[in-house]
Amino acid sequence: MMQVQEVKHALAKPSIHWLAIFLPISLAVAYLPLFQNEIVLFFTSCLGMVVVAYWLGNATEELAARVGSVWGGMMNAAFSNLPELIFGLIAVAKGLGPLAKAAWTGAIISNMLIAVGAAVMVGGYRYGTVTFPLERAKDAAAGLMIAAVAILMPSIYAHAVDFSSETVSAASVIKNVSVWLSLFLLMAYGGSIVYTIARFRYSEPVQTTNLADFPQLEDNKTSWSVSFSIAVLAVCSLFMAFLSNFVADCVDSVTAGFGWTEIFVGAIVIGIIGNVGAIMSAVLVAYRGKVDLSFEIGMNAASQIALLVIPTLIIASSIVGKPVDFLFSPPQIAALIGSVLIMTQISQDGRCNWLNGLQMLIFFGVISVLFFYDPT
Repeated sequence: MMQVQEVKHALAKPSIHWLAIFLPISLAVAYLPLFQNEIVLFFTSCLGMVVVAYWLGNATEELAARVGSVWGGMMNAAFSNLPELIFGLIAVAKGLGPLAKAAWTGAIISNMLIAVGAAVMVGGYRYGTVTFPLERAKDAAAGLMIAAVAILMPSIYAHAVDFSSETVSAASVIKNVSVWLSLFLLMAYGGSIVYTIARFRYSEPVQTTNLADFPQLEDNKTSWSVSFSIAVLAVCSLFMAFLSNFVADCVDSVTAGFGWTEIFVGAIVIGIIGNVGAIMSAVLVAYRGKVDLSFEIGMNAASQIALLVIPTLIIASSIVGKPVDFLFSPPQIAALIGSVLIMTQISQDGRCNWLNGLQMLIFFGVISVLFFYDPT
C-alpha cells in the first residue's frame, strides 16, 4: 500500500511521470477508429516509451538494491536494457531488420555520447576536472571495441570475398558468420559478468543508483518491495511491447510524411528513447558529484547493448526464421567506430572536464545529421 501511495505522490508533482498520459492516448489512437492516425500514434507512442523506459530503470534499480550486491548486479545486467530488447524483438518479428539494427546503433552511441557526455559536461562544469576508475573504463572500452570490430568484420568480408563463383550465397555466409560472432560476443559478456561478480564479492560493494530517489534530496532510502518492483517490471514490459509494436507499424508513415530516413528514426529517435533512464541517471549522479559512477552507467549500458542485447537478438532472429545479420551500413559503422574511439581517447587517463563532455555531445550531433541525410 505504501508503494501505491508513493506512485500517486510522484504522479502529482510536475515531472517525467506526467508523460504517462500518452499511454491511454496511444491505446485510443491505435484502437478507436475515430482517432486512428499513424503519425500521431508514432509520436504519442514515443512519448509513452520515454516514461515507461524511465519506470523500467527505477524498478530495476529498486529490485537490485533489495536483493544484495551480487544478485543485484546480475539483475541490473538482465533488466536494464529491456526497452532495447523488447523493441528489437518486435522489429525482428515483423521483419524490420534495418530498423532494428539502426536502433541498436543508436542505443550504443547514445549511451556513450549522450549519457556520458552530458554527465561529464554537468559534472565538469560544477566541479572542474573530474576523475573516474581507469581500470573499469578500460574494461568497458575493450568490450565495446571487440563488439565494434565484430560488427565491422562481416561488412569487410562481404565486400572482400567474391561470391559469384560459389554455390553458397553471400547472404547465407554472412548470416552464419553473424550467428558465430554473436556466440563469441555472448561469451565475452559472460566473462565480464563473472569478473564483475567476483570483484564485487571479494573487493568492494556494488554501487547502485535509484532514479526515483534523486529528486528527493532528503531521503535516499529504497522503499519498493521486491514484489512491487517485479510487478512494475511486468506491467512496464507489457506497455513497452504494445508501444514498440505501434512505433514499428508507423515507421513507414513517418518516413514518408516527414522525409526522415529509417536509420534516423531507429538510431536517433528510438535509440534515445530506449536509453532515457540511463541518460537521466548518469546526469543526476554527475550533478551530485559522482561522475565516476555516471561514467560507469553509460559505459556499462553501452557494453550490455553491444555484448548482450545485439547478439541475443541476432540469434533470436535466426530462430524465428527472419534472420538479421551484422552487415551494417557505412554510416552506422563510422558512427560506432568513431564513438568507441572518442570514448577511448577521453577515458585513457582517467580524467576529463566539461569540454570533453561538450565534444562528445557535438559528435553525436554530427552523427545525427549524417543519419538524417543518409540516402541508403
